[in-house]
Amino acid sequence: GDYGSVLIKSPLHRTEFLVAPITAVAGLESPSARSTDSARLWNRAWEARQKVEARLGHGLPRSAVGLAVNSRIERSQDQLHIHVDCLLESVERTLALDGPKQDAAWQPFPLILNGRSYWIMAVDEPDLRTTNVVGLVVAGLPQARHAMDDLNVLVAGATLADARPGFYILVNWGRAAEHLLDHRCTSR
Repeated sequence: GDYGSVLIKSPLHRTEFLVAPITAVAGLESPSARSTDSARLWNRAWEARQKVEARLGHGLPRSAVGLAVNSRIERSQDQLHIHVDCLLESVERTLALDGPKQDAAWQPFPLILNGRSYWIMAVDEPDLRTTNVVGLVVAGLPQARHAMDDLNVLVAGATLADARPGFYILVNWGRAAEHLLDHRCTSR
């Protein structure tokens, strides 16, 4: 489907923005959320980090920004929306130290992030224009197909080997990925 999108300033948090498709897409469990067109939505969310920076009044390293989508169980409305805000500093630090440093298939992340376990994969791309985030989850984690209602996804900017810009995609089942964001952007 056509992934025209809208950028919304969240009324709840000073630096948070939301990106949503203009067409009706309930959430990650919707088949259209894993279409190749969905990469445009994620890339628009990634570009919205500039709005977060503008609210803060300064730039952020790519590793300080997270894009989160909560599961059907955890979300407040039945329209897919990506939260764009600062990543918790503890999560940013842990990913920088222990995240995979090159393109890597799904693996259990060895450390707990803000009280939860996650699966992680690394994407060696400077932006998300060609990255079908939910498609990668469904293709690489067969268990996801049976638990899409519980799926939470976080995409975080990363610096990979040789200082290449990339991303980490993290998923869990059962707790909102938004818990990895820092809506106060403390110590930034």
